[in-house]
Amino acid sequence: MPYERELVQHQAYYRKLLMRRRLLRWALDGPVYLPFCGDGDIAVDLYSDRTCYGADIDSNRVDTARLRIPNSDLRVADCDDWPLPDISVPFTLADFDAYAYPYAAFRAFWGEATKASRLVMFFTDGEGQAMMRRGEWITPDGDHVGQYGNVKINQKTYYQYFSTVVMPWFEDYVSPWRLLDRFRYTVRNLLYWGAVIEDGKQGKA
Repeated sequence: MPYERELVQHQAYYRKLLMRRRLLRWALDGPVYLPFCGDGDIAVDLYSDRTCYGADIDSNRVDTARLRIPNSDLRVADCDDWPLPDISVPFTLADFDAYAYPYAAFRAFWGEATKASRLVMFFTDGEGQAMMRRGEWITPDGDHVGQYGNVKINQKTYYQYFSTVVMPWFEDYVSPWRLLDRFRYTVRNLLYWGAVIEDGKQGKA
């Protein structure tokens, strides 16, 4: 189990692990991309048998993660951009355990990374907090929506956010890749979800 400091950095850490274990049965052998790698706790518990590539803007946390994950290439960088331009290995996993908004990092990954024919991905999405606290939030495509201070206009979107905003956008964005499996849950206005997709052009791996 993670040490005490790590427990403070996660909401219901055990549920994060359970969701990932549920979908990891689909994963091919190969490396994992870890934007927002932090101290590397999820990687230590789930990805220690894989080569881990990733980044974080906090240099102290990257140093900690490097010590805990020997088989890794972890860099100090802004994950909203692609931090691994020199890496061409095909990724089979990507874990966007963001502080609030994972989709800029996902879009950068999708546009630049080499991907295996099947990909398992996980996301931590805090836009529900923005909707209900500020009234203004950011769509997966990066557009600012709503009116700061006007929470009421977001209530319908908030309750249908995953099914009417996130998944339709995601499936369209990754097309012609097809969805094989997905899972999601919420904790305190945070949305945690994962998906397994397969390249429709290549067929089954």
